[in-house]
Amino acid sequence: MREEAALPLPAARCLNKEQAADYLGIGVTLLSELGVPFIKLGRRCLYDKLDLDTWLDEYKSREQGRAGKEKTLWPVKLESTGERILATGGLTQPSRTASEYVKALGLKAERKPKRC
Repeated sequence: MREEAALPLPAARCLNKEQAADYLGIGVTLLSELGVPFIKLGRRCLYDKLDLDTWLDEYKSREQGRAGKEKTLWPVKLESTGERILATGGLTQPSRTASEYVKALGLKAERKPKRC
């Protein structure tokens, strides 16, 4: 009897976090910080290659990163700065007003989706 050669499996379309980061050429931490779209299957977060390609195209078109900053030159009006640029300093504390109102009124706060 003749044995038929097994066909190779197609490449996986969905990637885990490490594979998605490698696919984009970035680290796992940066992948999480950039808000790259993912899908949840149970507890697993998977990244669709098609979504990654679309996201990257949109990211490039927004002129993010170093290349976009070099293209934008901000005008400096010397008359408004007195020929010097004032420095700001100190720490700014985030406002907790919204969460305090929610507590005081006994409302339920909206849940933010968990990050992977």
